[in-house]
Amino acid sequence: MTAATVTERLEVNDPVTEVVILTATDADTYVSKKFGIVKGAQATIMEDAGALTIPLSLGISGATVTINCTGLSALKICLTLYGRK
Repeated sequence: MTAATVTERLEVNDPVTEVVILTATDADTYVSKKFGIVKGAQATIMEDAGALTIPLSLGISGATVTINCTGLSALKICLTLYGRK
């Protein structure tokens, strides 16, 4: 697993939310800079992803989120995390 590339970190004035824009490939990971424990996450692909055959899913372990999507290759993703310190 490799780290997804952070394109932009969005300022969010909510203590339980973190939003980042990533460039990611299948099985890339992101480690939260705001939370010790990620409790939930949402991801939106921000580019045409017509070639993808299965949906995007996320695996969460502590502060690490793994992006799973067969065929995902260097696409921009908006990742919204919910968690606690």
